[in-house]
Amino acid sequence: MKRLIDLLKQNEALSSFINDNKGQLKKLLIVGVLVIAALGVYAFADDGKGPEITEESNAAEVEEVSNGTIYVDVGGAVVTPMLAELPEGSRVEDAIQAAGGLTEDADLSSINRAEFLEDGQKIYIPAFASDDTASDDSGARLSGGTDSGGMVNINSADSSTLQTLNGIGPATAEKIIDYRTRNGRFKSIDELKNVSGIGDKTFEKLKDYIIV
Repeated sequence: MKRLIDLLKQNEALSSFINDNKGQLKKLLIVGVLVIAALGVYAFADDGKGPEITEESNAAEVEEVSNGTIYVDVGGAVVTPMLAELPEGSRVEDAIQAAGGLTEDADLSSINRAEFLEDGQKIYIPAFASDDTASDDSGARLSGGTDSGGMVNINSADSSTLQTLNGIGPATAEKIIDYRTRNGRFKSIDELKNVSGIGDKTFEKLKDYIIV
């Protein structure tokens, strides 16, 4: 009974304390709520999402910088063969100028200087054959890319001359010209098989009528 009386007195004292200090207790409660809210915001900011957003932003900035720029390999009969950095939408002529222009022996008969460039493209400007090259064992070249024996020189023949060969139509003739423009002169007649559309069977029909 005595303990019960003591508990009742304590409760009365607590109630009296709360009633007397309501204002201060409210302030303490508000401060506590603000502290908990601040800790929650800090924990959310530190959960790994912040750096992820930063990385995405950096990636977007890098992509934005890289957009609009292409790299092309310019070689052959140009003043300074080089890897040229050019704006997107540039043409072959722009690549030639970036490499210092053409040399005196540049042969543009198979080059389309108005062609649009693509990133990673190789531009090779062939040169006119020297007198020594023209008078090799294959015989002297005549106009159109044929020699004195009627053989077709696949390094110099134009589209119409290439089409005189058995199995070579306009589309394949352009592929041959495009291949040597991008990769330089054919080193051997066997290299012709690297051109799209020319397989072993077609090559067998051509090999006795072509030279390099």
